Amino acid sequence: MKNLILDCSCGMSVYIINDDKIISKIDKTQNKHSDEILVVVDDLLKEAGVKISEIENIGICIGPGSFTGIRVAISLAKGFAIGTHARIFTLTNFDIYTVETSDDYCLVLDGFSDFVYVRKSIKKKFIDMCVNVDDLKNDIKVNDLEVFVTTEKTQNQLKNAEICSKFANLDIISAFNEKIFNNKNVDLNQIYPVYLRASQAEIERDKKY
Repeated sequence: MKNLILDCSCGMSVYIINDDKIISKIDKTQNKHSDEILVVVDDLLKEAGVKISEIENIGICIGPGSFTGIRVAISLAKGFAIGTHARIFTLTNFDIYTVETSDDYCLVLDGFSDFVYVRKSIKKKFIDMCVNVDDLKNDIKVNDLEVFVTTEKTQNQLKNAEICSKFANLDIISAFNEKIFNNKNVDLNQIYPVYLRASQAEIERDKKY
C-alpha cells in the first residue's frame, strides 16, 4: 500500500510510504510552500518509482502552524484525492508526537513571538490552545503538569521562563497508520484547518476598531 503524507504547517515535509516503510522523503525548514510543493512531490514520486495514481491514502497535517502552509497542503491533498480517489486522513501537529508518561502532561509546540501552541492532557482529556509562555507557566504549576517539547528552540524558550521540559517523540508514520487502521478517513468537505489563533491580518484589523 503506497501512501503520501504532506506537512506544510512548519516548513515542508513530504513522505512517500510503502505500508510503514518510508521509501522517499524530504524535510525543509523554509516556507515557500506554493512555489515548491508540487515539484517536491513530483521529484519524490519519481525517486520512489511510484506513480501518483498508485497512491491509496494521503495524510495531511492540518495545524496548528503556518496559515499559508496549512491551506496549501489541504488544497494539494484535495486535488490529488479528486484525481486518484485516494482516501484523506488528517493529523494535527499534536497527533504526530508521543510522550513517555502516564501522568497529566503538557505538549508544547513552536509558536510565534512569546506564544506557543499547547495541548494539555488532564485525566486523558485534551485541551488545545495558543497561549503566552508566562500564562503557561502558571497553568503548569496549578495543574502539576509534566512538560514535553518538540524542538530545542521551544525548550530554551521555556527554560528562560523557568519551565523544565523533556523532548516528545516524533512518530508521524505510526499516527498516520493508526488512522488508516481505524478507517478514520475524512470527506473532502470535512477538512478544516486547526489554527488556534487569529491570523495576523485579523489581529491588525481588530486593532483598528
